[in-house]
Amino acid sequence: MMLSRRRHALLVEGLEQRATPLGVSARFRLYALTPPPADEFVIVHDFAPTEIDNNLGHHVVTELLPLLTAHRQRIDSGYSEQDLFERAVGDIVRSMAGNERAAWRLFYANTVDATQRSARLGQPPEPPGEPASDFIGLFGAIYRRALELIEFLPPAATPPAVLDVATCFGFFPLLLARVRSGVLGEIAGCDLNPALMAFASDYANHDGSGRVRFGVADILADDIERELAPLPARFDAVTALHLLEHLEPAQTDRAMANLWRLAARRLIVAVPLEKVPDPRYGHRQIFDRERLLALGRALGGHCEYFEHHGGWLVVDRPRARAGSAGSLPAARKNGDG
Repeated sequence: MMLSRRRHALLVEGLEQRATPLGVSARFRLYALTPPPADEFVIVHDFAPTEIDNNLGHHVVTELLPLLTAHRQRIDSGYSEQDLFERAVGDIVRSMAGNERAAWRLFYANTVDATQRSARLGQPPEPPGEPASDFIGLFGAIYRRALELIEFLPPAATPPAVLDVATCFGFFPLLLARVRSGVLGEIAGCDLNPALMAFASDYANHDGSGRVRFGVADILADDIERELAPLPARFDAVTALHLLEHLEPAQTDRAMANLWRLAARRLIVAVPLEKVPDPRYGHRQIFDRERLLALGRALGGHCEYFEHHGGWLVVDRPRARAGSAGSLPAARKNGDG
């Protein structure tokens, strides 16, 4: 059970008068709902409505999961670290309102606003410094670079259409629709999770970002074009931002082939650079420069690699690069011409 100190003040006050917490962190208190050996817990958080955004994941990973891990013997062993992470974030969001739609709209509004500020779109980038330590700072930097890679496509007769694959909550397409709707063509996102696509679509309609569309699709499908319908079967730029690390190694070639089938001009892939896969986020494999370039070369396009808050692979179809020397924004890049 997840309680908000602000919204459930009377319940929290009664709980604190009668029980001693099993564990305490900066933003959470963990209580046993029933005596051992039962595994039911009450988690109390103190987030304000303005703090309900994607940085909740950072707090869950750094604070709440260690509290729960300390009592692993009392927690249902059927839950993985990824399960606990995802459930906790969703429970915190839902604890902020009696209406689930209102709670998720709050989460979306705060996250899109904060990510837009973090990405500094329309402004000079922040000077190089320490890597971003929270989710919004990290993905603000990633989204800014992905947008640059889209905008550095050679000019064409029509504005570039963009598809974000495994878009999760859909923040990148929503951000594109907000800040670049006048210069981009179709903006879309797809994910395997229908609930997330419903949340994203609801927020897009609520926020007035109606130009962005979302669909449910499995990037491993045999017929990816049919899977993606009613969205178009081809987009000028296809992004896969932190997708591949969630797949099993044996699934990677299929995913890359399908991403390439959808990309009419440019495929943009970003992955974290880890020494071991992080199970808290459901990571199942790791990548380095050589592995990413090998995946790109297998597609038959022109590949370039660079590092920016992780490893990036950009693969262009030959006709997309005609007369486009220096098509990528300045970065530490390595490729094969």
